[in-house]
Amino acid sequence: MEHNTGHPASRVLAAARNDLALLKEQGESSSLTHWNVFTTVVNLFNKHLCPHDFVKALYLAWELTYEKYELNLTALSTIRLYLVSDALECLARQGVRVLGPWKVAVKAVIGFLRYCESNILMKGGFVHSGSVKLWVLDVFCDANLCPDINIRLDMLLIIHVWRCDYGVFRGVDVGERITAGLVQLYEYMNVTHHFIPEDRKFDLCRPSFRVLYSLNKTGHLTETFKKATQQIESLSVGPEARFVARMVELVSGGVVMTMERFQSKTLNAENTMEMLEMALVQLGELVFSKYNVETFCYRGLGKVACVAYIQVAKANFELLPALSSPEFASRCDFLRKTFDRISEVLFKSPKSKTLAQLLMADHKEELVKITGGDFIPQDLAQSSQVAENCPERFLDGLTQTPMESPVLLRRSQVTVDETTLVYLLLQKAPQCPFTRTPLHYGSFCRIPKLHQEIHAWRTTGRLNVDHQEPSSSAGH
Repeated sequence: MEHNTGHPASRVLAAARNDLALLKEQGESSSLTHWNVFTTVVNLFNKHLCPHDFVKALYLAWELTYEKYELNLTALSTIRLYLVSDALECLARQGVRVLGPWKVAVKAVIGFLRYCESNILMKGGFVHSGSVKLWVLDVFCDANLCPDINIRLDMLLIIHVWRCDYGVFRGVDVGERITAGLVQLYEYMNVTHHFIPEDRKFDLCRPSFRVLYSLNKTGHLTETFKKATQQIESLSVGPEARFVARMVELVSGGVVMTMERFQSKTLNAENTMEMLEMALVQLGELVFSKYNVETFCYRGLGKVACVAYIQVAKANFELLPALSSPEFASRCDFLRKTFDRISEVLFKSPKSKTLAQLLMADHKEELVKITGGDFIPQDLAQSSQVAENCPERFLDGLTQTPMESPVLLRRSQVTVDETTLVYLLLQKAPQCPFTRTPLHYGSFCRIPKLHQEIHAWRTTGRLNVDHQEPSSSAGH
């Protein structure tokens, strides 16, 4: 869009630029103050602006306030929020599509939010109108309105300050729309670029955690978890199951990278502590809670949850001692208690028995090495020894652990457990590990006869000597 210097907004901006030059030269007077010029510029957001004038108004308003409050970080953050709020109202009122020059404008608004102090951002004074919320949700959820994945993900910087304010506006359930957007976008989340970037100003870990926490508290994740379990039961993994798995993988990966960066001295103790607090609370609330843990007992998701538990166990036993100082004493105590609560749900709740058994089958040696094994219940420690006497045909062809529900991979003719299959299907581009061909519904089948033999062996300890290997024609 070509900029028209004769447009009223352009004339106002030119006059304001001249006034700013005078303020720098002569200082404030009774007729000319930073606040007067600032108000004139900000009032432009009440008008219909082209992207060029929009960006000029945003940065000129900021320059005016920076001149006045350069050394007052709290005031600067508050003014940033004020500017962002007015700018978003302008974008929403014009129904802006985030294309072409408007991409630059929207990125500028997001940039202002990034440099706000988080304590100011979360004080609760950042209230948006229903129109702004609907526009932000449209950008977040609609690839036609905003094809840029990173800008859509950055909408979390705005959404997270709404916290649990997920009402219904114009017939739209805000929580449902946010959840739908997350299910679409979470596969694009990256630990390095979005969770623990080199520049913490580009961190989406805190915003996404707060959004997930609020959605869980308001019950908006319940339907997503339900769909995920249905997809896994039918071996037809869809976006909801992948979202639930990715949610846990990001936390797990974030803990690993946090430990690596702290040990290499590229992440300070304060940021390390903050990341660990968020990771443990998120796992405690979204995975290892009495409400959600049953979802992670389902095949495939259980493997993801077990890996996450191992990583937080490492952080608890290996990293916290290095962070123990009078400054962090109470926070370290909080992390230990949170880990203990997670462990109690995992090992003592009847709902999580399957998950605990999977943990011991896949990670017993590693867990004992990390923790010393003192808190592992004796019955679980003994039950994990079942692999020692397992017949070879009952072993998973990939993991070499005893199967419960065998599945035949048709192309390779290798039998694996459903847990292994679902774990593979949860990946972004599922492949058979033996042939490197795509895995899809129809490229595998359940084996009922072998399942019955395994169940009989697990129940009675005896083998069916007349067993007959199932054929590849066994159906779902």
